[in-house]
Amino acid sequence: MSRSLHTDPYPLRAARRAPHAVRVRARPARPGFVHPAGAADVRRALEFFGASATYGLRGVELRQRPRDAGPVAVAALRVPGIVLLFEQPEPPWVLPGPLTGDAAARLRRAGALVTGGTAATRVDWPGATLRDFVLLDGLMHEIGHHTIQHAANRRRAAAMRTADHERRADAHAARARAAWAGRC
Repeated sequence: MSRSLHTDPYPLRAARRAPHAVRVRARPARPGFVHPAGAADVRRALEFFGASATYGLRGVELRQRPRDAGPVAVAALRVPGIVLLFEQPEPPWVLPGPLTGDAAARLRRAGALVTGGTAATRVDWPGATLRDFVLLDGLMHEIGHHTIQHAANRRRAAAMRTADHERRADAHAARARAAWAGRC
């Protein structure tokens, strides 16, 4: 088999060149907030998804959420190769106003119990559903963005239009969710 970077299939190249361990750093959550997925959970997820998830990834940081973040800010990608996972409010969440249909569907797909009203929406997270939401809809979604950027060798500029970037990152997270569900 050729060892050329131009002819090797991406997963094989990733398996050959992936770092042995991705650095995971955790900062404490503020009062009233939690890190639903701890550093050990992140390491287990990265190990489960393997080299194709960690190829080119420099690190994962569990951080306090930015003050200007929206009510459901889960994660962000800091190019090149750093995924930020934000602290989440302690459940249950009470969000102002009604959620859009897409947002409510995404939370329900992740296992949340969403009770909508006109003034506020309550989101309950039974069991490990919030942890899995952060790992799959946060971490793996941002790794989807990272994979796109890394494959295009783009450090700053977006590799494609935002809508296409989001669609592909969502598809990456959906594949990860299916694999994660079938792990047991």
